[in-house]
Amino acid sequence: MSKMLSTDQMQDLARAGAQMRLQELRAEIAALERLLRGSGGATPSRGAAPRRRARRRGQLSAAGRAAIVAAQKARWAKTKAQKSNAAPASERSTSPARTRSRRRKTMSAAARKAVSARMRKYWAERRKAAGSKGGGKASAASKR
Repeated sequence: MSKMLSTDQMQDLARAGAQMRLQELRAEIAALERLLRGSGGATPSRGAAPRRRARRRGQLSAAGRAAIVAAQKARWAKTKAQKSNAAPASERSTSPARTRSRRRKTMSAAARKAVSARMRKYWAERRKAAGSKGGGKASAASKR
């Protein structure tokens, strides 16, 4: 029967094996770095993580930019023409896009007075209802 190893002996053997494997890996890394240097590739330092190259955006010439602008204007004109042909003249003037940009009309003095009277009546009824229920939130809010 074979001799049993103690825990300390097993740890020493495992450590020695790991160190041997580490030396082999370091030798492989060095060989790969030599290959990369020979082909003109830059090598990052071993301790640091390899840097990613910054993505460089292509430079657009003035003519290229002008061509893109002209194409986009043509697309806008095409969609605008389709919209104007599809909707009759009476519908175009009341389209939602145009009504959104309009300013709301101011309220006349008479209308403001009528709204004020309605709201006074509404809140008086709410206070009355809250008072009959036993002093709820509405009565507390009216005391403020």
